[in-house]
Amino acid sequence: MRLPRIGVTVRVQELGQGPAVVFVHGGSNSGTSWAQLAAQLSGFRCVMLDRPGCGLSDPLDARFDDVKALGTFAEALIVDVLDAMQINKAHLVATSFGGYMVLRTAAAHPERIGRMVQLGWTIGAPTAGFPLIMRITGVPALAWLMTAVPPNERMVRMMFRSIGLRQALDAGRISQELIDAYVALLRDTDTMRNEIKTGPRIIKLWGMNNSVLLPKTLLTTIRTPVYFLWGQEDPFGGEDIAREFVKALPNCELEIMPGAGHAVWLDDPVQVANTIARWLSDTTDAMRTEHREVFAEGTEV
Repeated sequence: MRLPRIGVTVRVQELGQGPAVVFVHGGSNSGTSWAQLAAQLSGFRCVMLDRPGCGLSDPLDARFDDVKALGTFAEALIVDVLDAMQINKAHLVATSFGGYMVLRTAAAHPERIGRMVQLGWTIGAPTAGFPLIMRITGVPALAWLMTAVPPNERMVRMMFRSIGLRQALDAGRISQELIDAYVALLRDTDTMRNEIKTGPRIIKLWGMNNSVLLPKTLLTTIRTPVYFLWGQEDPFGGEDIAREFVKALPNCELEIMPGAGHAVWLDDPVQVANTIARWLSDTTDAMRTEHREVFAEGTEV
């Protein structure tokens, strides 16, 4: 579908019926990364977005020269998706880079958001550090060199281990289908190249570009109910960082998931799906009423 504000065509995959839940993925990924989780969520209309430049979505025409421009884009993207799909209000589920975007959206457009679930560390929070393979992307020449290396299963498994999924891989909880899908994403689309090209450099060789940190003055304005399900073994920031970050959010709950890494839904999709369903259920009745009204007016797509 075409996003009128941003001016690009994006891919959206949908699954299920009920209150709308928009899923926003992390860096160099696609909406397909949510498939295993969405399959466990009954009673919801799961809307899985490929961010511009990722998966099968068109890339942006221009790059972000600074973090301020990125923030402006982040505040417009989700609202643009909702308008294009003629959805007045939706819940949000996000992780990592997607987490930054939905927090900016909740601050700028609270009337469009129901409830929010954040899975793992989010860009905008302080970090304990980045895996070397990610810090390399902070050096343009090395980043472009990395995109020239043909992706394979071994590389993907190494990337998954670097974000705290070692236990899930060793236990066989990461399916071969999911690994093959990510190899195909890197091999057959320009996702990683587009993410590097669009900028700005959020990650540098020595770590985080601190200008992307979300200030407390912004976080304290977010009244949207937020649930953080944070992996204890998240390499970007563990329990101490999690507890300190959520203090600034006035309507937030935090759960630390033992043994889990950065992508907690891959560690245990059933547990995470149950947690999401419970958190969103407080407003399910109101969202279902709105869903029926929209359907009756013939505007739902």
